[in-house]
Amino acid sequence: MDFVPHDEKTVYELLNAIGVDSVDQLFEDIPKDLRIDKLDIPEGLSEPELLHELTELSRKNRTYSSSFLGAGCYYHYIPSLVDFIISRSEFYTSYTPYQAEASQGFLQAIYEYQTAISRLTHMDISNASMYDGSTAMAEAIIMASAVTRRDKVLLLEGIHPEYVEVARTYCWGHNIEYEIVSIEDFSTKIDDQTAAIVIQNPLFFGDILDLSSFVNKIRESNSKCLIIQVMTDPTCLGILKAPGECDIDIFIAEGQSFGMHPSFGGPGLGIFATKKRFMRKIPGRLVGKTTEINGEGTGFLLTLQAREQHIRREKAISNICTNQALCMLSALIYLLSMGKYGLKEIAAQNIQKAYFLKDRLSKIDGFKPLNKNPTYNEFTMKVPNADYLIQQCEEKNILAPLKLSKYFPERDDQVLICVTELNSHEDIENFIQIAKETTK
Repeated sequence: MDFVPHDEKTVYELLNAIGVDSVDQLFEDIPKDLRIDKLDIPEGLSEPELLHELTELSRKNRTYSSSFLGAGCYYHYIPSLVDFIISRSEFYTSYTPYQAEASQGFLQAIYEYQTAISRLTHMDISNASMYDGSTAMAEAIIMASAVTRRDKVLLLEGIHPEYVEVARTYCWGHNIEYEIVSIEDFSTKIDDQTAAIVIQNPLFFGDILDLSSFVNKIRESNSKCLIIQVMTDPTCLGILKAPGECDIDIFIAEGQSFGMHPSFGGPGLGIFATKKRFMRKIPGRLVGKTTEINGEGTGFLLTLQAREQHIRREKAISNICTNQALCMLSALIYLLSMGKYGLKEIAAQNIQKAYFLKDRLSKIDGFKPLNKNPTYNEFTMKVPNADYLIQQCEEKNILAPLKLSKYFPERDDQVLICVTELNSHEDIENFIQIAKETTK
């Protein structure tokens, strides 16, 4: 529908009804130095002119021939079915399904997504859904504090640094104390005020931890402390032990790898799953399946919503306002397209290709793998000159690995290399050749 602005007669009637002489009077509370008299924007364009300008602007984008960058946002194969289905207007333009009688299709899709995530993670329930992995982790910390009525959390070293920054902001707003602890002495830091300990597995640096042994140590130290697992690339669940099998209390993941293009770093999808006994504290929404009162027909509806728009503010766990429904649908269609064996194949290829590259690089002078544990599709490598390696990759039209000194100044000349199923043998050989050239 076209936007039709108010004419002068309507504006006069509106102002007269509220007893104001002019529109400017409505803004008197705003200091004059903060008011904008006129926006400095160019005149409007015709449709052909606008299309031409957007086309020229799009030519500034750069498409790389291959990528060895991960660090929280990954290039994975996306079945054509995903974009086809989410582009349908009944999905693409939908918002929160408040009216159950008019939203059965999308409600069922959300219900199926919750089921798929629960089966994949072996967790009791999953919500639908969170903004991204980082905010989902922060929401999990707040939930843990509400469940345990404690105000201290421990973050195990190796969590994505941007996730830590988001958690720091959320903790400040909720008066929750947090501390980053090492893998070696984390158990000594747990006390009666610890609400939760947060573990990323695989670590940001690529290491895969023995999660079951960590959980056992935590349970021995404090049985009431909740355990939150974070994951940035959940395709590894095709081969790693599910969090539910390790007695994880809350599982968090970035779902971008499930059918979403990296684009310019988003959008993401916050996967959030937990145990049944924490259901009433879970943020966001839960869609349930029910039957008719007078009949045998089944239907779907928003069963539980613990956000402040729906319940008393003092009882609310979260004020998250978006259910990320389209991103959730992408993840669902991706998982259904992959099937039971497809995700295993994806995971196997990621591991095999990453280990192949790691082995070949370790034979080059000056290149040293730094991971002490097994890895999935990312690993940390000491290189002779990180800046030169990245420069050579750029010149060869390859998206370079992450330079770790961006987040950790002490990790000079260390890079985080990512290899997925989309990296061909030729791509890997080209990267190896670039690595060899940097030692000359």
